[in-house]
Amino acid sequence: MENSFSNSNIRGKEELSFKNIEEYETNIINTIEDMISKDERICFAIIAERSDVTRFVIRQYPELRNYILKKMAYYKEIQVINKKINRSVRNLLKNNRKITFISLINKCKFSTDTVYHNEYIKQKLRSVIIENAKKNCT
Repeated sequence: MENSFSNSNIRGKEELSFKNIEEYETNIINTIEDMISKDERICFAIIAERSDVTRFVIRQYPELRNYILKKMAYYKEIQVINKKINRSVRNLLKNNRKITFISLINKCKFSTDTVYHNEYIKQKLRSVIIENAKKNCT
C-alpha cells in the first residue's frame, strides 16, 4: 500500500500509521467544519496543515489539491449563506418584524428560484424559523 505515514506516540512507543485518501478527505472535511464553527478564515494552507496534508501527500495524491479547493468553495458559500441569514434575522428582530419564510427571503435578497433549487438554503431558513418560534413561545 503506497501511503504516507506519520509518527504517532502511543504509550511512549513510536508507531507508523498509514493513511489512505479517504482518511485525508475525512480529515479535510472535519478541519473545515471545525474552522467554520470557530468562525476562522478558510484558506488552503491552513486546511492542509491542520489536516496533515503535506507536499509529499499532495505528490502522492494529486487529486487532494482539487478536493480541498472544491470543499473550500462549497463551505465558503455555506458560510456566506449563514452570515446572510443570521444578519437578516437580527435585523428583522431589531425592527420588531415577524420572521417568516418570505420575509427572510426578501431580507437576504435571495431569488425565489435560488431558494427553490438550493436545498441547503430552504433547510436553513426552516430551522431558523422554527428556532425563533421556540424562543418566542417561552
